[in-house]
Amino acid sequence: MITDRELHRGITTVKGIWFALFASLILYVIIAPLVFDSAELSFTQESYQTLRMSLYGFAVFTLIVTWLLRRYLLSAPPAKKPTNSQQHPAVARYLMVMMISMGMSEAIGVYGLVLYVLGKNSQDLYLLTLISAAAMMLYYPKKEEILALADRFASGKSRRST
Repeated sequence: MITDRELHRGITTVKGIWFALFASLILYVIIAPLVFDSAELSFTQESYQTLRMSLYGFAVFTLIVTWLLRRYLLSAPPAKKPTNSQQHPAVARYLMVMMISMGMSEAIGVYGLVLYVLGKNSQDLYLLTLISAAAMMLYYPKKEEILALADRFASGKSRRST
């Protein structure tokens, strides 16, 4: 069973990472127009439209893969080999899952940033950053998920030992 201290330390770490990544999305929206507004890149309109459609497609693909991968990793059985981690196995698993989910969700905001730098279309920046932020809000860290993982890991160990 997971202790309150392990749970608190784990959820605090995960929330800290979540807030840092979410704050970076806000920085994209604020700083990108200030820094890249005067930059000139030679990019044809046709090439930009192709890249734009590709990145929007990647954004949808990223959303789907993130959801599927997160769901799979949260439901996967505990590792058979013990790890050298000081964390409870459920906290370690949840931290890994959240890092992957947040990184993939953050990538969608980066797609918007790339499109803004290349095409100066603030709509792309705002829309893809909003989609990224929505995905991050959906995956906001929850104590209940760690507790469910810990319970599942504990019941899995007791079944193996009997």
